Amino acid sequence: MSRVVIAAALLLLAAPIASAQYDEPFQAGETPEQVQQRKDMVKWLGESVKGISARTLSAFEAVPRHKFMKTKDQKIAYENKWAGIGYGQTITNPWMVAYMTHLLDIKETDKVLEIGTGSGYQSSILGQLSPNTHTVEVIRPLGERSKAIQDQLGYNTRINHKIGDGYFGWEEKGPFDKIMVTCAADHIPVPLIQQLKPGGLMLIPVGPHFQKGNIYLVTKQEDGSIKRKVVATGTFVPLRRTDISEKKKD
Repeated sequence: MSRVVIAAALLLLAAPIASAQYDEPFQAGETPEQVQQRKDMVKWLGESVKGISARTLSAFEAVPRHKFMKTKDQKIAYENKWAGIGYGQTITNPWMVAYMTHLLDIKETDKVLEIGTGSGYQSSILGQLSPNTHTVEVIRPLGERSKAIQDQLGYNTRINHKIGDGYFGWEEKGPFDKIMVTCAADHIPVPLIQQLKPGGLMLIPVGPHFQKGNIYLVTKQEDGSIKRKVVATGTFVPLRRTDISEKKKD
């Protein structure tokens, strides 16, 4: 299908200098071809993701996916393909992003948490749907780069960033109506269940790293118990617990 993606030291990102559109200085605007390619992608998503709402599709039309990709990969930005973004991480293919977003059915009033900021594309979509979106990334250069791009695009008032171990979520900002995990865990983290509101929904891939696993839709009941069901299978990058940026850049 696709590849993606409580320590005191967990810190809110300070606003960094917007230095990169991954591997080049940030460039505002886009070409008419890119606008049309995105419209074509949104039309295809509307046909291929059963039941996806017009509101969700409008979020995909608003966010320029190519700006979250390396220059060499921008030509495939609106195809249903994943691509590397550095540090062993990937930007997920549009169909999976759309399907997972559709399943969470995010409302304007929802408080949303994403685990695994990665490229920043998924949280940008979430931010279009809720102005109370939070995202956590353990690999500092990725988190800072994604925030810089989102700031340049004007998303900074809708998306809050944190650098840290996503396994522990973001307790001080919880509880959350919706939680999306964009990387594969070997089990469903208890802290994330605890931070989910009664009646809330969480999507999380569970399985072996870089191998096909299950994507669970988790519902928290009013009594605090959970129900889960498999809604898809897919291959995701692992839920990392430490910053690997000093060891791996590509």
